[in-house]
Amino acid sequence: MHDDEQLAILASVLRTAVDAIIIIDQKGTIESANIATERMFGFDSVEMIGQNVKMLMPSPYHEQHDGYLDRYQKTGERHIIGIGREVTGKRKDGSLFPLHLGVSEVETDQRKLFTGILRDISELKAAEGELKQLNATLDQRVRTQAAELQQAQLELVEKEKFATLGRISGGIAHEIRNPLNAIKTSAYYLLNAQSPSPQKTEEHLTRIDRQVNIIDSAVTALSDLARLPEPQASEIDIPAMISGTLRDTKLPRSIVVEQEFPANLPNAWADEKQLPIVFKNLIRNSRDAMPEGGSLQLSARLHESMIVVSVQDDGIGMPPEVAQRIAEPFFSTKARGMGLGMAITTAILEKNQCEMRLESSPNEGTLFDISIPIAGKDR
Repeated sequence: MHDDEQLAILASVLRTAVDAIIIIDQKGTIESANIATERMFGFDSVEMIGQNVKMLMPSPYHEQHDGYLDRYQKTGERHIIGIGREVTGKRKDGSLFPLHLGVSEVETDQRKLFTGILRDISELKAAEGELKQLNATLDQRVRTQAAELQQAQLELVEKEKFATLGRISGGIAHEIRNPLNAIKTSAYYLLNAQSPSPQKTEEHLTRIDRQVNIIDSAVTALSDLARLPEPQASEIDIPAMISGTLRDTKLPRSIVVEQEFPANLPNAWADEKQLPIVFKNLIRNSRDAMPEGGSLQLSARLHESMIVVSVQDDGIGMPPEVAQRIAEPFFSTKARGMGLGMAITTAILEKNQCEMRLESSPNEGTLFDISIPIAGKDR
């Protein structure tokens, strides 16, 4: 390619380039500026050529530019040359705008020149600003929605507390109202009967005493639940504890008990008086769920730092709406009983840092997994 042809091509590139292209000498004097430079800064070429390039810069860059060139000439230390960076440009009307500047160095036999290629990034910066604002708005919306969700959860918890309180109150009322009605009936008879026989008087007094005892038992049980003592944890041999619980629980011959405990099962860490109550309640529930007999399986396995003891029966099972309420005081599906067994069981497990998992379906039996801390693990 001939020199004239190369020059023609370079001139065409300078003339048609979208980006501003400026050539300066070692002192910062503008020697060439293309049409894009005129459009970008608002100056004609004749206004720029022969002037220091700092005319296109705002303070403090305007005052510092010559120092940059001098330092580079003396030290060779580069800040922009061959690197590129964002700078601020100043138009003829004094308005400022963001630029991306890339500078290259050209050496000839006689002197050194610098070529600067500048791109107006106003639209990019505006888009970045909009994106930041959008992100800030989005963050605020997320925080607001998170706060609203938290508030809704708190309100739901409060509503659930009141709903649970209502169900408990209903259970207490049921446990007390029936004996009170019986007491009221007997008291009415004793007050209004004409010359009742000694036998009738004794019968009604005995009835009143029995119903008072029923009320007292309900109040005492609820009080014991509320004031469950803090556990005194110690090492517990799980197979031995289960065997003792089975001995203390009356099971009909129609229920076949199967036990499967590993020979090297470590001891558990819990209150030795409270934990047997848990399994006595679970075994009784399994017994009551199998009125015609069935299989009761008791086993244990290790899972991480816990011993998981399983109590499984093939009894009548329970639907989900019953399973989710079994820990409520005074909730029971049995014809007799106050419905405090599972409430006490749950309270004991919580105080002993144990966990309970329940699986049950109607006519498919019930499985309770009780996870108990292993003795010696971080104790």
